Amino acid sequence: MTDSIKYSLAALGLIILLFLYNSSSQRSLEMDGQAIFNGSEEEVFRIKLSEDEKEIELIKTDTTWSFSNNDSLVVKENQVDKIFDRLLKVEKEILITSKEEKWEKFGVDDSLARHITVYDENDNEMLHYLFGNSGQDWQHNYIRKHGSSDVYRTNDNVFFLLNTNSTYWGEKPPEPKPIVNSDSTANIDAQ
Repeated sequence: MTDSIKYSLAALGLIILLFLYNSSSQRSLEMDGQAIFNGSEEEVFRIKLSEDEKEIELIKTDTTWSFSNNDSLVVKENQVDKIFDRLLKVEKEILITSKEEKWEKFGVDDSLARHITVYDENDNEMLHYLFGNSGQDWQHNYIRKHGSSDVYRTNDNVFFLLNTNSTYWGEKPPEPKPIVNSDSTANIDAQ
């Protein structure tokens, strides 16, 4: 073997070793998130969203969701699906602080935060989290479990899903279609 081939093989081997080292060190930097809800959709029977003085409550009867305090709107099923597909699957990534005096900075104190509370069939509280959207980070939110002082950064921005406007969650029911009387169509055909 010539010297140039030996140097080329040595350089190739060195590049492969550097690549393997870099890959292993990158894997150690991956964040392991923990989802805020590990239950199933079938276990949830009531969802309460609140912010300041505004509150909206969704109640499941059989498989249909409805408002507890608004009879004029029908719940948009796709919005409820977003709760289960995105909001309750958000992950806590990084512990930001455990100091209560910093809650306001991250928007997770009781008065600034948006709350989500989920209940089971027996009206037992399954989870209660406070979400904050403070600062310039538009890709993440801050989250705190009610009764805990730990504030985490989330892996996704789901703050908009905690909307307390009833028109966000519901729509007017479709107008009933007029019933066509078969006798009246016969009269039209005869004329």
